Amino acid sequence: MDAKQVFRVAVLGSPQAERWLLVQAFAATQKRASAYELATDAGARRPDMYVIDPENDLALARWMALDPRGSTPAAFFRRVHRRAKCAVIVARPLTSGAVVDSLDQLTRRFFGKRAAASA
Repeated sequence: MDAKQVFRVAVLGSPQAERWLLVQAFAATQKRASAYELATDAGARRPDMYVIDPENDLALARWMALDPRGSTPAAFFRRVHRRAKCAVIVARPLTSGAVVDSLDQLTRRFFGKRAAASA
């Protein structure tokens, strides 16, 4: 059995209320083999993944500064930026559950981990 792995996720361009919902959704993943936590300071330690609102110019600029090669896995709302190499689109409707599902896709595709619940 694989050891539990916690992925740090930086959220760029989402309002504070949406971040709070993601914190709650991420807390619900803590009993799984692959869990998520909100990276509160993306610049202090590189996050494992990003969640980005590409319609927010400041969020895009911050992502480009933090990940200049676009190589860190990212989940984008509505559309993927052309510079991203490892990305998925968050399915509609845009909910915290849809974000977690998109992060699970990234985890399987780019980290080779199952995000299923632990027994």
